[in-house]
Amino acid sequence: MCDRKQFPLISGFLSLDLVNTEIISHGRRRNLLVSEQNLLDWLHTMCDEIPSLDKSILTIPQSELSDILSSILELRFELRKNFESIADGYILDKDWVLSLEQNIKNAPFIYKLESGILKEFSTGEAKEKILSLISLDVLRLIDAGKLQKLKRCSNPDCVLLFIDLSGRRKWCSMKICGNRQKVARFQDKKQHN
Repeated sequence: MCDRKQFPLISGFLSLDLVNTEIISHGRRRNLLVSEQNLLDWLHTMCDEIPSLDKSILTIPQSELSDILSSILELRFELRKNFESIADGYILDKDWVLSLEQNIKNAPFIYKLESGILKEFSTGEAKEKILSLISLDVLRLIDAGKLQKLKRCSNPDCVLLFIDLSGRRKWCSMKICGNRQKVARFQDKKQHN
């Protein structure tokens, strides 16, 4: 399968983990979804991370991959724009919510019991299914009040976003930016002693 370490899975939410497929590396913004294979790797990774996710999104006809990748990148752009706005304290854009609802209307859900677990499956073509699942994730974050706890990483050189349920979290991840800051402070302290 794919190397899940290539994607910074810091949120546990499909929509945020999609936004976080755009990172800063060596001082430059880097897109982790450059190719159709990257998209397939990300989808496999998300299905591994979120067991309730509809696995039928993994069976995408080769002829549709380019169009789906383009649509996912457009959705990611809109998600980032709106998530960053919310993290900066602005109110929720009602037109954006309507567009998310339209994505779900294009591929509504059915529910099935699988191994005693109620799972949702979106209907429709592959692209509509994926857009619907991501849009539903955003609407659930809104409904649960979790988007109000959306934050940017405190590292000014990082573009990752996360949900801060504790109210004290500063970094996207201690392994990524938090540790870098600790090391930088230690080195600075060492030089000044």
